[in-house]
Amino acid sequence: MNPQRKTSVILVDDHAVVRAGYKRYIELDQQLSVVGEAASGEEAYALLEHQQADVLVMDLSMPGQGGFESLRRILNRYPNQKVLIFSMHENASIANQALKLGAVGYLTKSMAPDQIIAAIHDVMRGGKPIAAELKSAIDELNAAARPHHELLPREFEVLVMLASGESIDSISARLHLSPKTASNYQANIRKKLGVSSAMELQRYAKDHGLVP
Repeated sequence: MNPQRKTSVILVDDHAVVRAGYKRYIELDQQLSVVGEAASGEEAYALLEHQQADVLVMDLSMPGQGGFESLRRILNRYPNQKVLIFSMHENASIANQALKLGAVGYLTKSMAPDQIIAAIHDVMRGGKPIAAELKSAIDELNAAARPHHELLPREFEVLVMLASGESIDSISARLHLSPKTASNYQANIRKKLGVSSAMELQRYAKDHGLVP
C-alpha cells in the first residue's frame, strides 16, 4: 500500500453523535481519513455510488431495511467492499450471521477506541478482526449446523426482535414493513425453526444464545 495514501473510511450509524465521536478519534490516526457518513443502510448504499471507501464501518441496529439486509445489498452491488460491523450486540450468533453474509470483521461498541483503529488497519492487511469475547463462541456455532443459520438476513433480524419480545406492530414500524409482511416473516421463521408458538420461539432463541 502506498504509504502516502490514507485509508478511507465511511461511518454508518443512525446516531450522529456516535459518528462524530468516532470520526474525531479515527482521524487522530494520520493514516486514516473519514470520507463519508450515513445514517442508514439505504444512505450508505446510495453514498457508495459516488464515494468509494476502503472500509465501511457499519452498525447493525438501524431504521429502515436494517443492518443485515443492508449488508447483503451492499455486498451484492459492491462485492469487493470491505464492511466492518460495529455493533452494540455482543452476541455470537448475530456476529456469525454478519460474517456469513460477508462482513470482514465484527466489533462491539464496548471495545476501546484504539482497538477499533487497530481493526481497520488489520482489515487493510487482509485480516478478519473479531471481538475477542466472541471468537470461541463463533467457532462453537460453526461446529454444527443450526436451523437459524438457514434464515434469510431479514428473517434473522425479525427472529431476534421477536425473541426480544417485540410485537408484530413494533417490528413492522421499526423495519418499515406492513403488519402482514411482518406476520409472514414470523410464520416463515417458525416453520424453519420447527416451533409453533411465541413461547417456543423465545425458548429456541435463548437456548441458542440469540438473546440474553
